Amino acid sequence: MVAIFVIGTILAFLLIDFIVQRANRRKEVKPVRADRFIIPRGYFFGRGHAWVYLLSSGKVRVGVDDFVQKIVGDIDEVDIVPVGSEVEKGQPLFTLKQGSRKLSVSAPLSGVVVAVNPTIASSPDLMKKDPYNEGWVALIQPRDVAAEIKKLSVADEAVSWLRGELKRFREFITARTYPERLSPAGVTLLDGGVPISGVLEHAEERIWEAFEKAFLSE
Repeated sequence: MVAIFVIGTILAFLLIDFIVQRANRRKEVKPVRADRFIIPRGYFFGRGHAWVYLLSSGKVRVGVDDFVQKIVGDIDEVDIVPVGSEVEKGQPLFTLKQGSRKLSVSAPLSGVVVAVNPTIASSPDLMKKDPYNEGWVALIQPRDVAAEIKKLSVADEAVSWLRGELKRFREFITARTYPERLSPAGVTLLDGGVPISGVLEHAEERIWEAFEKAFLSE
């Protein structure tokens, strides 16, 4: 009876260990977060906040990262360069519009636009709801993916970079806006917290233009 109890106890501990290990493996594949901004594993990031996901075909999907879409808030319209266009790294690939204000997002690498997301035009809110999957913007056939992808950030490097961008944004927005005019986001920003979603909705067009120049250039 004692032997049976011991064996049962050992099996129970093994089962618990298996469950814990499986849970840990599941945690490992979850997206990491840089101060509440999502960075999916396996995605590459350009300095202009466009993400790149390499497909098995050699083509890449491109979209805008969680940092930009959270700060911008609601997107009314997305203008994308036409299919067949040749784009150079650093040239405008698509434009986000909110009322009369707009931001141009640069191509993170050079190549030919072979497709665009057909649902983005009618549902630009997908970029906010699911920026890394359903909210992708363009499909590009890169000119030299092996050379250019090395210049993009990935994994821990991307996390460190985005944290630096968050700090830089706090300095950027507080230097250009009086604290009382940041309401309701001002207290969060000045206290060193994460900017709330849509902080640029409260900003003037000149701040949008300055943000594009400071953060969205490759």
